[in-house]
Amino acid sequence: MWDYVGIVRTERRLNRARARIQNLRKEIKQYYGDYLVTSDLLELRNLADVAELIIRSALTRKESRGLHHMVDFPKTKQEKVDTIIQDTPGGPLT
Repeated sequence: MWDYVGIVRTERRLNRARARIQNLRKEIKQYYGDYLVTSDLLELRNLADVAELIIRSALTRKESRGLHHMVDFPKTKQEKVDTIIQDTPGGPLT
């Protein structure tokens, strides 16, 4: 997250981070079924889920706003719009 989803962002780095987090989440899910569930494993799963949501939110926003600068979209839009992440059944967070 520090290297790919920092203050200065690009779509390329965000997509790279998303691919890495998706792989990590798959590994966690496999581990989940094979071993004893611990609080550390639950925390790791939750951190990976939050990372996925942060990346998806950053990819949705096509502007630079506040502290976060998108190299691909350097301007700030006049209208402030909330970023809403909706998931479909069977989507990436299931």
